[in-house]
Amino acid sequence: MRVLITGTAGFIGFHLAKLLLAEGIVVYGFDGMTDYYDVALKKRRHQMLLQNPNFAVTEGMLEDR
Repeated sequence: MRVLITGTAGFIGFHLAKLLLAEGIVVYGFDGMTDYYDVALKKRRHQMLLQNPNFAVTEGMLEDR
């Protein structure tokens, strides 16, 4: 199974990704890396998730400009 999670650097998305990865599910993460709170923390979370070969991430915004 493969899933896409938006906000994987945030609290809920990060923990959901960890849970799914532990179950052997392939996770594609997407996050805007906004400065709503500490961006360094968000980057550390992505680095932790990237230790799992079943995780890939794209950083970008989904907003219509």
